[in-house]
Amino acid sequence: MAKQHRGEVIREAVLKSGVKFSSLYRKLGISRPTLYRRFEDPNLDFDFIKRVGDIIYHNFAEEFKELVPATALEPIIPYQLDSLDDCKNKLLHVYSLYADMVQRYNNLLASREEA
Repeated sequence: MAKQHRGEVIREAVLKSGVKFSSLYRKLGISRPTLYRRFEDPNLDFDFIKRVGDIIYHNFAEEFKELVPATALEPIIPYQLDSLDDCKNKLLHVYSLYADMVQRYNNLLASREEA
C-alpha cells in the first residue's frame, strides 16, 4: 500500500473547503511560499495538519488515522449497577455532592455581597 502524500491531501481539502490560500497562510502566520512548500511535503507534521483543519473546519482524522485520539479507539464499557439499592445510593451520593456545591456557591455569593 502506497503511503499518503500528506501535503497533497491537505491541499485538496483546502481547495474543497473554499477557504482562500491567502486567508489560510495569514491565519497560520506563514508566507505564501512557505504554505506552498508545506503542500509539497509528503511527511507534513500532524500539528500543522491539525491547525489547517481547525481553520478550514475539517477533521483530518478520516484521512490520517494517527490523528484519532487513543481514547476513541478503546471500547466503551457501560457503567452497571448490581441492584436498585446501588442505583439509589449512587444518586443520593451525587445529589449530596451537588447540594454541597450549591451551598458553597451561595456562601461565596453572600460573602461577595457583604464586601
